[in-house]
Amino acid sequence: MTKAEEHARQLAGFYHSAEPSVICEKMGVVTLEQDLPPCVKGFTLAMNGTHFIVLNNVLADDDKRFTLAHELGHIILHKGTNSLQLRCQTDFCVTKYEREADGFAAWLLLLSELSELSGRESVTAEEAARIAHIPPAVAQTVFIEDAGV
Repeated sequence: MTKAEEHARQLAGFYHSAEPSVICEKMGVVTLEQDLPPCVKGFTLAMNGTHFIVLNNVLADDDKRFTLAHELGHIILHKGTNSLQLRCQTDFCVTKYEREADGFAAWLLLLSELSELSGRESVTAEEAARIAHIPPAVAQTVFIEDAGV
């Protein structure tokens, strides 16, 4: 089990929900939609102890939900990390954090669709992408490449 999957399962269990918007509300994370450049789907920031997730207001609903789960993944997995500072002032590979946040989002969204999965022994990456509305490339990476299949 990856760190992302473990944290997604723990969070869903703790809040009795795997729906990102519900978890954000229960955690006190403020979510906002703003006019952002097309290349920015969303970002997270913290001010005075409050976490904010800002989403691009032109995203389709499924993309907003995935981006919300992805940014929540950063809050859970990468506490106190400033990706801009890491990117500009160090040699740290920020891509690792992005993959972890994608993994967290993919698992959280898949867990939110457990009723669709009941009775199945396994699910392909393509099925996971369709059922949980996860970008196919992310499902491929998280459920096949990261699993070592």
